[in-house]
This record gives sequence, C-alpha cells and structure tokens, in this order.
Amino acid sequence: MKHMLETVQKFFDKLPEYERDLPLFILDSTAYTPRATLDEVKRGTATGKRLQILVEQKRLGTLATDEKTLAKLRLRTLLATKPDKPLFATLGLPSKVYRPRELAAEIQAESAVGRQWIEAEKEQMKMLISL
Repeated sequence: MKHMLETVQKFFDKLPEYERDLPLFILDSTAYTPRATLDEVKRGTATGKRLQILVEQKRLGTLATDEKTLAKLRLRTLLATKPDKPLFATLGLPSKVYRPRELAAEIQAESAVGRQWIEAEKEQMKMLISL
C-alpha cells in the first residue's frame, strides 16, 4: 500500500497545478483527475489499485478509444472556463477565430479543426503521463 501511494504521490507532485484537476485517466467509462486518483489510492480502494496500475504503466485508460475520449473531455472542461470572447485562431488560409463555445462544438463534431485540437491534447496527455 505504501509503495502504491508513493508512486502516485510522486506522479501527482510532478504535475503542474492546473493539470491536477483535469481528467487524465479513464477506468470503466469514468474519468478521474490526478487528484481523484491520488485520493482513491490513499483510501486503498479497489478503484485506487486499478488507477495506480495505470499510473505505473503510464497509461491513460484501458481501451484504445480512451485517449480520444479523454482529450475531448479535457478540452471541453478547459473551454468551459473561458469567457465567451474570440480567443482562438486557426492557422491556414483563411485563418479563423473561434469563441470557446464554437471551438468546443468543432471538437465535439470532430471537424478538421476539432481533430487538430484533439490530436494536440492527446500529445499533451502523453507528455504528462510520462512525467
């Protein structure tokens, strides 16, 4: 139990503060933030043991589709906190500016722009899990 906690605690401590409350793991169709993962491990639950295995194995989830699901959830969570002002632009001809809600719709629909954001978020998640 102590080793489990140390592994997850070290992982948690390496994360930037703003990442600690964004979903980073999926287990049985439920998303868990690093903070919730650490809590489950501290409480010694069966879920905590399974989440700890994901942390140790540097995996985001148990299914192949979990990466995309998590990326979309993380982006939706992030965009929901942004004011409804034009903030995001795409590169290309012509460039386009999106309001957060418009960008969230592009991500949900998996348009070309949405897929770009999903792929970028998947790379961010892979970087975090490798800390």
